[in-house]
Amino acid sequence: NFNAYYLLLTKKVMQAAKNEEVRYYLGIIGLAIVAIAINTREMFTSFGRAFQQAAFQVGSIITTTGYATTDFNVWPVFSKTILVIIMFVGACAGSTGGGFKISRLLILCKAIPKQLSLVIHPREVKVIRMDGKPIDHNTLRSTNVYLAIYFFILLVSTLLISVDNFNLTTNFTAVASTLNNIGPGLDSVGPTRNFGMYSDFSKFVLMFDMLAGRLELYPLLILFMPSLWRRK
Repeated sequence: NFNAYYLLLTKKVMQAAKNEEVRYYLGIIGLAIVAIAINTREMFTSFGRAFQQAAFQVGSIITTTGYATTDFNVWPVFSKTILVIIMFVGACAGSTGGGFKISRLLILCKAIPKQLSLVIHPREVKVIRMDGKPIDHNTLRSTNVYLAIYFFILLVSTLLISVDNFNLTTNFTAVASTLNNIGPGLDSVGPTRNFGMYSDFSKFVLMFDMLAGRLELYPLLILFMPSLWRRK
C-alpha cells in the first residue's frame, strides 16, 4: 500500500506498523512461505533452499509480479493450492498489484460475523472498523458487488475458454492468472509453459480478463453500459 510507503518515508514507522492491511498482508505471506517450505522440503537439498524458493514464488505471485525461479507445477498439491489461493488474495489496496486486494478481504471477513450476529440479534447495531475507523454501508455494499462481479467474470470466462477442451486446472488457473494479473498458472499454463495453445477466441477472453483485472473491473465494464453512450 502506497500509504505505508509514505509513512515509512516520513519516518512514521509505528503508524505504518499499525496499518491493519499491511499486518495481515505480511502475515499471509509469512504463513504461505513457511507452509510451502515445509511441504516441499524433500524436493530440495535443504530446508533453507526450500524456504528460499517458496519465498520467491509466494512473493512473486502475491505481488502479481509474474516471475518464477522453479517449476512449481511439480510441487505437491497442497503447495500449489496455496499458490492459487494467494493469486486471488493479491496485493494491498492503493498499490500497483492485482488480485482481489487484502482490504476487501478484511472487510468481507469482518462482515461475516456481523451478519451472523444480526441473525441472532436483529436490533443490534454493529460497526465494521478498519484501522479503528468505521466502514460505511456504501463501502460494504460496493465490496459485495465487486466480489459478485469478480466471480461472475471468473466463472463465465472459465466456461468460455473451455471450448478449447483443455483440462479444468489449466482453464481455471489461466483465467485466475489473467484476471489477477499474475503471469503463470498451473498445468499447461505453468511457469515453464505459455498461453500459445489457446484459440484466438480464448485469447480475446483472457485479454479482456487482463484488462478488467488491471482496471479493477468497474472502469472497463462501464464501457458496456448503454447509458454511457446515450446522448443527453
